[in-house]
Amino acid sequence: MKKYFPILKYINIPNSITTLGLTFGVAACYFLVEGSLRNALICLALAMIMDVFDGFFAGKLNRQTSFGQSLDSLVDFFVCCVIPVLMVFTFTERSLVLIVLAVFYSICGLWRLSHYNVVAQSAEKSTFFTGLPVPGACVLSSMTMWLVVYHYIPTWTLALVLLLVSLLMVSFIKFTKYGVAQKVFWVLGGIFLGIIALS
Repeated sequence: MKKYFPILKYINIPNSITTLGLTFGVAACYFLVEGSLRNALICLALAMIMDVFDGFFAGKLNRQTSFGQSLDSLVDFFVCCVIPVLMVFTFTERSLVLIVLAVFYSICGLWRLSHYNVVAQSAEKSTFFTGLPVPGACVLSSMTMWLVVYHYIPTWTLALVLLLVSLLMVSFIKFTKYGVAQKVFWVLGGIFLGIIALS
């Protein structure tokens, strides 16, 4: 089979988990089209959980490859940088300010991921992420979107959060890899999923 479909050689547990994350992301888009922010956010949170697991298993199984890294970055961009923008366009009044900030958010996320890939391919291994990782930006922007839509906090709060997380993604601020900050984001994501599921 691999003779005719050589790309099948990349099938392994981490890449399969990454692909499952993409599936949850596509499901989130479906629910956005259907007008269900709650279900879209649940799918988004599940996609982000897959992002945690694929990295974990890649390290444990020694399956860290250039293909897996590229696949992970592509899925991260779609899940963490495109879907939050679709949420803004679907569930807000689409003011010029929000449209501009949503586009700015996606651009910063793209540049953040590209920078990470360049650093990851270098010989020098760092114990830090430079700039806020895109999953953290996604958690913060999505939580704010939930509060705006269901708890009626002012829309300008969403605009402010989008601006702040966009700037943090491309900033010089360093976040320890798998340190306290990243674990806090993971905990926030899990709490967020639980609140949505129980609401």
